[in-house]
Amino acid sequence: MLKHGLPGPGNRSLVPLADSLLLTAGSASLAALLGLRLYGALWAVPIQTPWDDALIRRDARIAARKETTARVVANALTPHVPALLGGRLNGYGDWLALGLKASERIGSAHVQRTFQLVNVALLCVQGITVLLFAYWSTRDPPIAVTLAFLYVSSPVVFGLNRWVLTENLVLTAGPALSLVAASLLAARAPASGRALRAAAVRAGAAAYLMGLLGYAREYASPSYGAIVAVVIASLVAQRRLAEAATFASVIACFAVPLAGPLVSALRATLFKATVSLYFHPLREFLPHVAVFVVGPSLTLVFLALYAAAAGRGLRRVRGSLRLPVSAAAFGGFLRRQLRSGLGALYWAHWLLLSLYVSGVVVSRNRAARSAIMPMLVTLGLLFLYLRRHPSARRWLRTTRARVAALGLVACSWSALAYQLFWAFEGGRTYAHAAFRLEYFNYPLGLRPLDRPGASHVCFDDCPYDPK
Repeated sequence: MLKHGLPGPGNRSLVPLADSLLLTAGSASLAALLGLRLYGALWAVPIQTPWDDALIRRDARIAARKETTARVVANALTPHVPALLGGRLNGYGDWLALGLKASERIGSAHVQRTFQLVNVALLCVQGITVLLFAYWSTRDPPIAVTLAFLYVSSPVVFGLNRWVLTENLVLTAGPALSLVAASLLAARAPASGRALRAAAVRAGAAAYLMGLLGYAREYASPSYGAIVAVVIASLVAQRRLAEAATFASVIACFAVPLAGPLVSALRATLFKATVSLYFHPLREFLPHVAVFVVGPSLTLVFLALYAAAAGRGLRRVRGSLRLPVSAAAFGGFLRRQLRSGLGALYWAHWLLLSLYVSGVVVSRNRAARSAIMPMLVTLGLLFLYLRRHPSARRWLRTTRARVAALGLVACSWSALAYQLFWAFEGGRTYAHAAFRLEYFNYPLGLRPLDRPGASHVCFDDCPYDPK
């Protein structure tokens, strides 16, 4: 192996073969997952619980029935005061109502299938977003496709797609916010004239997309606020004032009506964090999250990122010990990162990760969904890290890295196949209520509901089953 991890003469001929195998395996796996999810939406037994998702389904049906098509489209695509569901933001319901209106237009009256197809559409957006983000950071198609598959096959991503829950919009907004911000900040500053006007339009379009994603859920608002603030500050520091003004003006149209409901929702969330309703000790929470939320393959990728970043950090700390640390030095570092754009966004992701992990540690309401935001922030960190460090991208192009990526694909399929087709006796005894922590990646072959109109699937001595 040569310097920087480039393949040497002895294994250079293996690189095209490894590239072809990885690209084929990743592409076929991604297509197969989307096919399985479409099957689950159209033919498999859906999960319907009597909890929050029942209220979301109800509200979406009411909105689709009472509102005009123009109003439903406006609620989904223009700034507005978002709905609250039990003190929580519920922008997800706007998309469900829009799906119902679209199904009416084509003559379909199958409400539950429409909800599932909306989730499939959101899953496709997630997969495409991660694919574009991975390619933007690596310029490496086999690795980009593989990372997109590892994300979509993550149990919380793949499994939640059939739950009618607002987390589907959170999983869509997470990588999209980071990608839109990164692509805007990575663009070159325009000179003048037509290029300046085009850049202002691009900044406005980015702000519009980020505005739509701000209604996801209140617990995702720290990411939204931090990323928006970094974009504006970096554009100003780079003297891209026309873009900064356009971006701030458009994003304000979404932020102003969002402010009141967001404050109310955050108060409810902070109160809920003190209630020991779904508390699980870290020794139980962490392994469950690694296997049944993030998934074993993506967990290994994230651990490799943390190890690489920690190694670089230790080397920098050793070098900086010889230098005096001062407020002026920190100010200079901050200015350099803001002017670079991507540097500020990178460090903002580290701060967000620290915030979300601290929240998990101190919360008394530690359900498995608490891991969603650390997972999404780490995903953004991964792509920003690869973009900032060419040596890491060079290592990814080696045969060794390609073989490791193939192993991760196989590992993901092993866990996925077990959970889909063998766990819970192949779906005959699966349930949500029986477990202290959620299993998002449930089997496709769920048993039918026991009685007409039942809105649950349970296991063993479930209190909802008839005696």
